[in-house]
Amino acid sequence: MTLGTPSTPPIPTARRSAIKPELLRLLDALPRAKQVELLDFARFLQQQAAGTAPVPTFGVPQIELRVAPATSLLGLTGLVALGGDAVADTESLYSARAG
Repeated sequence: MTLGTPSTPPIPTARRSAIKPELLRLLDALPRAKQVELLDFARFLQQQAAGTAPVPTFGVPQIELRVAPATSLLGLTGLVALGGDAVADTESLYSARAG
């Protein structure tokens, strides 16, 4: 006995033609935020059907959030400029903290 993915039985043509109008009716009744959520889910289902859906992470965070007070961030403003010397900027940053 082999286990495979569950298959959905084909929908009869008469029933299939009734799905789109029903989906549109339900979509129109939803608030805007839920419509966007449904659109995201429909895109996910489309990716899944095409075999390109992202692998679920099962609750493992992808990004670690680190919070810093605004006062510490304001002190960093203007320390580094585009086209500057990264080594010199880093040395001045750490020498200012040490001194």
